[in-house]
Order: sequence, then C-alpha cells, then structure tokens
Amino acid sequence: MPSRFALPALALLAACGAPPKDEGPPPPEVTLRDVRLRSYRGSVLTAVGRSSSIAYERASADVVSGPGSLDVFGNEGARAGVPLPPATRIDTRAGRGNLLSRGIDLWGGVQLRTPTGLEGRTDQAHLDSPTMHAHGESPVEVQGPNGYWLRAQGFDLQLHQDVYEFFGMESRVSAL
Repeated sequence: MPSRFALPALALLAACGAPPKDEGPPPPEVTLRDVRLRSYRGSVLTAVGRSSSIAYERASADVVSGPGSLDVFGNEGARAGVPLPPATRIDTRAGRGNLLSRGIDLWGGVQLRTPTGLEGRTDQAHLDSPTMHAHGESPVEVQGPNGYWLRAQGFDLQLHQDVYEFFGMESRVSAL
C-alpha cells in the first residue's frame, strides 16, 4: 500500500512547489491609458497635460509615461471660471517621474513651444515639477519668429517666469 501513494504524493508535491523565480522586473501595479493631467499649487492650476499611457510602480514610486504633452502656465496660473491663459507646451515621447522626488526625466525627443513663438528641440531633459524648472545637457536647437535661431549644448529654463538660458551656444542668427 505505501508504494501506491508514493508516486501520486510525489507528483502532488512537485505540482504545489514554489514557482520558478522570475528574473524580470515586476509589472507595474497600475497602468492607465489616455490620461488627462492637472497640476495645482494650492488652488491655482499651474499646468495641464495628457499622456497616452501612465504606469505606476509602487516599490520605487516611479511613474512611467508617454508619449504626452504638458502645458505650463506662467506665474499667474489659471483660475476657476476664467479661460486658460497662454502656456508653454512640452511634448515628449517618454518620461519617468518619481512621486517622492517630484522630478521627471524626459527622453526620446523633447519639444518646447512658448506663447511668444520660440520652438526648441532636444533629445532629453529633466523637469522639476514643483518649480517647473527644466534643464538639460544635450544639444538643443531653438527657432523663433523673424528668422531667429540658435544651437547650444545645454539649457536652463524657468518655465513659470519665462526665463530661458542656453549654454555653449554654437551660433545665433537674428533677422532685423
């Protein structure tokens, strides 16, 4: 009798054993599609945006998104019942933010368009979301009205104040 139960018991033990180790990263806890964003500082709306997908990873507090865009309003922000003011638009293919540090790394091509008509392009950038300060050390090209353009090796942008600095400029042309 003991030998009749030995084989089924062994098979049952093998079937109920621990699963094999998964070597890959864990899947995100939450994935959202076609997301619309609103960012507030107190009761003031400071930015609105959208992303085709957002995934949240609880273990690291990381949020991975893209492609998407963000419209950042100037110092005044937007108030309820008033049309949205002009904004600086940031478009990107992908981004990784962290809910604890509140920083966002953008890559895969980043484009910026100001209300005054300046358009900039770079491969990657970092955005500090509480201050809306963007900076990067990858080459950037900027075009503007009246034939204005420049190329630089880096940038520092204060988006709420509309202050833009460029480093290592290669060339700058402005039509008068």
